[in-house]
Amino acid sequence: MKKLLALSLLTLLFFGCQETCIEQEECSVPATVRDLTGLDGCGWVFELSDGKRLEPERVVFFCGTPPLPKEVTEDPLYNFEWADGKTVYISYQELDAGSICMVGPVVKITCISDRVVDTNE
Repeated sequence: MKKLLALSLLTLLFFGCQETCIEQEECSVPATVRDLTGLDGCGWVFELSDGKRLEPERVVFFCGTPPLPKEVTEDPLYNFEWADGKTVYISYQELDAGSICMVGPVVKITCISDRVVDTNE
C-alpha cells in the first residue's frame, strides 16, 4: 500500500512539473513578423531564427453586435499590431490544419510579447 501511495505521489509530482515547465516557456521563442501578402493565399507569418515560418491560425472575427465572444477577445493576436520586420517573442502549438499559403505549419499563437516573459518576476 505504501508503494502504491509513493508511486501515486511521484506521478502527481511529475505531471505537476510538466505544467510548470510549460508555463515557464511562455513567450520565449524569438520570431520576426513577415508580410507575405504578395504570395498567393498568404498573409502575415512569423519567421523563426532558423528560417522556419509559422502561419498563425486565422480566427474568424465575429461580425455582429457587441459583446464579442471570449474566443475573439482573449486571442493573443486580437490587438496585435502587425508590422513587417517586427521582432517578437511567441509561444505556439502546431495544429493539424492545412493552408493555401503553404510556407510552414499552421500554429495557434498562445502568447506574444515584444520582450521575453520572465515567469520568475
